[in-house]
Amino acid sequence: MKKPAPIKEAIDQELVKMNKARQRGGLLRETALLKFRWVPNIRKIIQYVAEALYRGAGAQPLDPELLGESVKRAKVRAVGEELRHLQDFLEEVAEPAPVGGEEGAASDPADRRLSKWAEEQRREIMRLAVRVERRVGPTPKKATTAIL
Repeated sequence: MKKPAPIKEAIDQELVKMNKARQRGGLLRETALLKFRWVPNIRKIIQYVAEALYRGAGAQPLDPELLGESVKRAKVRAVGEELRHLQDFLEEVAEPAPVGGEEGAASDPADRRLSKWAEEQRREIMRLAVRVERRVGPTPKKATTAIL
């Protein structure tokens, strides 16, 4: 049996860590947009909460020393993270419905086509995320952390 190259193992380990972090980070948005879509202006409410957290963290203006990189680079890196979140969300849509499950168990042909389309879009978003991540480079190792 051929042993995978060390670089592949490192990439796989990093991907596992990134997936766990993205799953935790997207819960607020997904919950709000799926479960509370009937609430008027739910997207604006999410933006308000995010802004309140941002100001509460004392991170305004953004400090390159705290970020461990330039503000521009950190913002582009955040875009890449957002793309990864969208990729994960589309992956959930693209997954086949569980047999006997509650989330659209007997999906109709239109839903299956939509799932297939979501999978195609997920791949496109993943490609864009990879390009963004390559452009900004690796996450800075040493960023000072501010205590709230």
